[in-house]
Amino acid sequence: MESKKITKPLIFLSIIAIVFNLARLDAWGTTNLLYLIWNLFLAWVPYIISLFLIKKDTRIRYFIPVFFVWILFFPNAMYLVTDVFHVVSSSPASLWYDSLLLFFFGWVGLFLGMLSLFHVHQYLKAHLNYFFSEVGVFLICLVSSFGVYLGRFERWNSWDVFLNPTELVKNSFNVSTNLAHTGTPLIFVVVFTVFIYSVYRTMYVFLT
Repeated sequence: MESKKITKPLIFLSIIAIVFNLARLDAWGTTNLLYLIWNLFLAWVPYIISLFLIKKDTRIRYFIPVFFVWILFFPNAMYLVTDVFHVVSSSPASLWYDSLLLFFFGWVGLFLGMLSLFHVHQYLKAHLNYFFSEVGVFLICLVSSFGVYLGRFERWNSWDVFLNPTELVKNSFNVSTNLAHTGTPLIFVVVFTVFIYSVYRTMYVFLT
């Protein structure tokens, strides 16, 4: 399946999601879910990077720095899925609408993430054997799940790698060494890794 053919429907879905979000503002007069638009923009970043900068014939010396930037932003696409947590703060009047809205944004983010991962996977398959390309995909899911945890619960952003690297590394190390303790980050990382990988393997069937 050609990626450019998928891009247009994704743009359309993103526009519809944004319109629904703005319509909520007009209907209920609350702005507490407008952040979803920014999160959706961040979810587009890894997809755009993978679409234009990661090709099967990309040389390894160009791939590595692009991949580094890509994997910094890839968790943002998966992060949209976890925004469903915020439905608990919705009022009874808008609960049904907010549930659909959060699902809508999460779905678009998930789709962007899976397609982005597919592009990277295609590169790995072209340069590695089957086993190592599959291991690579799983490790990406694992690292990204940890990144989502850092963003959701520790409140870090992708750009903090450049703006506040020391504190980010310290916090990441503390979380890594206390995975099974308070807050159960281990459970989140394991479950979310299995979730991402399972969804990707399912969508992979339709993408090939």
